Amino acid sequence: YHVTLMIDRGYSSASAMKVSADRIRRRCPPEAQVRPVVLYVGDHDPSGLDMVRDVRKRLVEFGCPDWLDVREVALTMEQVRRYDLPPNPLKMRGGELSDSRAEAYRERHGEGSWEVDALPPDVFKRTVEDALKAYIDQVTMDAVISEEEAVKARLRRVAAAVGGRR
Repeated sequence: YHVTLMIDRGYSSASAMKVSADRIRRRCPPEAQVRPVVLYVGDHDPSGLDMVRDVRKRLVEFGCPDWLDVREVALTMEQVRRYDLPPNPLKMRGGELSDSRAEAYRERHGEGSWEVDALPPDVFKRTVEDALKAYIDQVTMDAVISEEEAVKARLRRVAAAVGGRR
C-alpha cells in the first residue's frame, strides 16, 4: 500500500516523532492541500489508548498541521467485544497499578486490558487493509503498481542477460 510503517514498543521517542513529523510535512505540504492521516494500531490498555493523544500532540509540536488526524484503527472496545478477546489484568507493581492512567482506565473499562495481537491474524489484516483503503486513490495506486511491474520486468530481463554472460 506504499505507506510508511512505524513500529514502537511503548511511547515513541522524541527523535522518532521528529522524523515522522518531518516526513509528514514533506509529503503533505500546506500548498498540496492534502490532509495527513495517521492510522494507529495499539493495545487497549491505559497507555495504548493514551498514545493516540500523545502521537497527535507530539507530531503537532514537531510542526505537523494542527488539523492532523490520528485515527485509532485497533484495538477498540468494539473489536474486543466482537471477537471475544481474552483479557489481561491491569499491570501491577508492588501491589499498586503500574500506570498512572490505570485508575481512570479501570473506572471506564473494568479490570481487564487487551492486546492487539489477540486479534485473529485474518481479522487484523482485514482491519488494517480496510482502514488504508479508505484513504487510497485506487487509480493512482493502480498506476504505481503498473509502473512497478514494468520495472520488475526490465530488471528480470537485465538479470537474465547478465546471468547468461557468465
